[in-house]
Amino acid sequence: MSSPSSFVDLSDLFSPIYWGFVLSLLFGGVSIVQAYFFFLKSKDRLQIKLLAAFMIILDFIDSGLVAYSIFYFLIPEFGSLFRLSFIPWELTVECIIASFITVISQMYFVYQLIGAKRIGQGRWSVIAVIGILSLISFAGGIACVVSMGIFKHGVLSNRNRIAFGFSKGFSALADILATIAMCMFLRSARGHMKQTNSLLYALMRVIMSRGLLVTFTQTLLVITFYAMPTNLVWMAFHINVAKLYVNTFFAMLNTRDHLKEKHLGGTSVQLSDNSRIRSTVYAISQGSPDDLNELEVRISSRKAVNSH
Repeated sequence: MSSPSSFVDLSDLFSPIYWGFVLSLLFGGVSIVQAYFFFLKSKDRLQIKLLAAFMIILDFIDSGLVAYSIFYFLIPEFGSLFRLSFIPWELTVECIIASFITVISQMYFVYQLIGAKRIGQGRWSVIAVIGILSLISFAGGIACVVSMGIFKHGVLSNRNRIAFGFSKGFSALADILATIAMCMFLRSARGHMKQTNSLLYALMRVIMSRGLLVTFTQTLLVITFYAMPTNLVWMAFHINVAKLYVNTFFAMLNTRDHLKEKHLGGTSVQLSDNSRIRSTVYAISQGSPDDLNELEVRISSRKAVNSH
C-alpha cells in the first residue's frame, strides 16, 4: 500500500471546477424549465422552435461532456498527476459546442436587432459590426479547439492565449455593443402613448440585464485566464458561459410573451398608436404571424366597439 505522502493534494486545483460544475447544473435546470414553458406556450414560427430545440439539445450534450471530463480527471487514478498530462477528446468537443452555443445566441440577438431597427433609428453598419465581432469570436473558439488538438499534453501549459483572447474578448465586445445598440434602437422608437413607451422600457430593462450578465461573466473568464496562469479558476467561468447564453436565450423568448400580455393584453390599447404597437410586437416576436393576426383581431374588435 502506498503511503499518504506519495499522493498529491489536488483540492486547490480542482475545487473551482467542481463548484463551477455544481453551479452549471443549477443553470441547466433553469434552462429546462424555461424551455418547457417556451414550447408549452410558444406561437413562434417553426424555424424559431427548431432553433430553440437545437439550443437545449446542445446544452444537454455540453453538460454531459463537462461531467465526463471532470470524471476523467478526478476518478480514475485519483491523486496521480498522470491524467493531467492529457486532454480528453470530450473536453475538446465541449469547447466546440460552447462556441456554437455562443455564436447562435449572439447571431439571434443580431436578428432581433434587425427587427428593432424597423421601429427605431439605427445604422446597418452597427448591426454588421456586431455580427462580424461575433463571427471573429467564433473563429477564435475554433482556433482554441485546434490548438487543443495540436497540444494534447498539459492542461495548465500550452494555452493558446491569442486564440482565447480573440474568442472571449471579441465575444464580450459583441455583447456590449449589441446591448447598447438594441437599447438605442428601442429608445428612438418612443411615441406619445404611455402604453407603448412602457413596453419599450420594459424590453430595454430585460435586454440590459441579459447583456450585463453575459458580459460580466465573459470578462471574469478573461481576467482569471490571464491573471491566474497556474490554476483552473477560469474553468469555473468557462463551464457556465454557455449555460448563461442558453438561459438568456430562452429568457428573452419567454419574457417577450410576458411583456406583450402585460402591456398589450388589456383593453386600453389606443388605436391612434396602432402602427407603432404593431411594429413593436413584430420586433419582439420576430415576425410571428400568429402574434400579428392576434393583434389585428384585437384592433378590429376595438374598432367595431368604437363604431357602435
